[in-house]
Amino acid sequence: MARLSSRHISQLHLYQVLHAVRRNGVPMSRAEIGVPTGLSQPAVSSLTRRLLESGALVEVGVRPAAGGGRRERELALNPDFVWVVGVNISLYQLTVTLTDFAGVVRRTRSAPLVTPMQKTALVRRLVKEVRACVTDAGGALITARLAGVGVALPGFVDSMGDVVHWSAVFATDGPTAVRNFSASIAKELGVPVFVENEANIRALAEQWFGQAARLSNVAVVTLEQGLGLGMMINGELYRGRAGLAAELGHMQIEAGGRQCHCGKRGCLEAYVAHYAIVQQGQEAGLLPAGDLPPQAIEAAYDRLACAARDGNSQALQIFERQGRQLGIWIGNVVNLLAPQLVILDGGRQVAIELFEAPLRAAMDDAMALPHRGSVPLVIGHEGSEAWARGAASLVLQRLDESAEIVASASRHDFDDASNQTAVRRTAI
Repeated sequence: MARLSSRHISQLHLYQVLHAVRRNGVPMSRAEIGVPTGLSQPAVSSLTRRLLESGALVEVGVRPAAGGGRRERELALNPDFVWVVGVNISLYQLTVTLTDFAGVVRRTRSAPLVTPMQKTALVRRLVKEVRACVTDAGGALITARLAGVGVALPGFVDSMGDVVHWSAVFATDGPTAVRNFSASIAKELGVPVFVENEANIRALAEQWFGQAARLSNVAVVTLEQGLGLGMMINGELYRGRAGLAAELGHMQIEAGGRQCHCGKRGCLEAYVAHYAIVQQGQEAGLLPAGDLPPQAIEAAYDRLACAARDGNSQALQIFERQGRQLGIWIGNVVNLLAPQLVILDGGRQVAIELFEAPLRAAMDDAMALPHRGSVPLVIGHEGSEAWARGAASLVLQRLDESAEIVASASRHDFDDASNQTAVRRTAI
C-alpha cells in the first residue's frame, strides 16, 4: 500500500482547514477549526499561519476564550483572494456567474442558447459570455484574480478524462464522444477549466451552500429536459468509474419502450422528463403535434400544466402519472443509498403542485419500512444560477484541495492594480 509523502499530508491538512472554515459559514477560531479537522492545536496554528501569509484566510476579529485567558482571533476566508467562474449549460440557455473565494456570487449573466451545436461553436459562445461577465465585473483586475472555470453540462460526463460520452447539447453523428471540451475552453481562457455532470454540480451546490451543508448522505434529483441524480456519500460527491455513477434516470423500465434522448429505449427519463410529458400531451391531442426545440418544449410544458390546473382531466392524469413514476423511482433510490435527505429540483414551478401529492404517496409506498417517515423530500426549483454557483464551487473545491494553486495565487500582488508585472496574466 502506497504511503503518503509529507507534502501530500501537508496539502491534505491545508484542505481540511480551508474546507472547515468554508463549510462553517461564519468566522472560526483556531480552537474551533481543530474540532471538525481532528488536527492538534500546534498543527492548526502552523497551517492557519501559512494560509494567512498566502492571503487565503484573514483575521476578522477577536472573541473571549471559552475557558478564559487570552482572547481568540477569528479567521475567515478572504473573499478577494481569488475569483472563479461557474457556467451552467442547459439545452436552451447559458448562465455565467462570477464568484469570490468565499462563494458569494458577484455577477450573473445569462444568454439564450440554440442546441444541439458543434463543440467548436459552443466553446466559442461560452468563452464570449465568460469574457463579457468578467468585463462587466471589473475587467483586468478580475481577470488577474481569476483562478478557474467550472462548467455544468447535462449528459454522460467523464470529468477526469475530459470526455463527454453523450450530451443533448452537442451535435454529433451517432454515439460519438466529445473529447477535450474543457481543454479547448482552457486554451482560450488561459485558466484551469473543470467540466462536470449537471446533477453532480447541483449536489455539490447543495452541500456547499444549501440544505445539505451539514449532512453526509444526500440524493439530489434534477428534473427538466432530462432526469439526473447527484449523490453525496459520506460527505463526498460520488462519481464512480469514469464519472458515470448515478445515471439512474436511464434505468430501463420498459424493454423497447419510449425513445430516450440518450439513444436507448425505455429509460425512465423518456417517461417523466419535460420533453416526455409534452410528447404525452401531444399524443392526447392537448398540444399541437410536431418536434419542438428545447425552449419551445418548456413553453408547451407550461401550457399543459395550465390546462391541468384549469381542470382538464387528461392533462392532470399525465402529471399524476409523472408523479407516481418519479415517486416509485425515488423510493427505490432511498432503498439503494439510504440518504438522510432527498432534494428534487423539479424544474418549472407551475407544475410541481400537480405531481407532488402522487409522487410523495408513491415514494412512501416504495420505500422499505425503516425509511418511511425518516427521509425528508424537499421539492423546489432554484433556477439556473444554482447550477452555475455549483459549477463555481467545483473550482473552489479544487482550489481548496491544491496547495500548489494556493501558493501560486499568493505570489500575485492583487492589491496594486497598476503593478501589472506582478499580476498573473491570462488569455481572457
